[in-house]
Amino acid sequence: MNALLDTHLKAHDRKDPILAKSKGQFKKLESDKLEVKAKKLLLAKKKKLLNKNRKKDLIPSGEDGEAAKEALTKERKLRKVAQRGVIKLFNAILVSQTQSEATSRALNNSRGYVSSSKKQEAVAEVSKERFLDMVQAAGKK
Repeated sequence: MNALLDTHLKAHDRKDPILAKSKGQFKKLESDKLEVKAKKLLLAKKKKLLNKNRKKDLIPSGEDGEAAKEALTKERKLRKVAQRGVIKLFNAILVSQTQSEATSRALNNSRGYVSSSKKQEAVAEVSKERFLDMVQAAGKK
């Protein structure tokens, strides 16, 4: 122990005299630092790509209160339009699901025993056509 403590160390190695001779720990620490730095750079690039086309200032700043009011009303109207579209879409999906269930029940009752793959194909074929028709009809209303 005395031999280790009596060795001549450089000024930057005097903080840790025991580990000063061990270069493996130093290399591992340096590689960990490089990995952390690389991860930070990757996250910064990813964040930059995600925010590239994002419009941040929707409300104009400044003394013009009327422009800010108009921007807020426009955004409120757009939000309501989007909400109505989503509601129509989910309603069309619900109607489609109920009709496909009714079709599958009718197939079971009319034909007796039908393989499940044939039943699924028939329901899928009917439901695709009806679903697209319902979505188009909902858009025209």
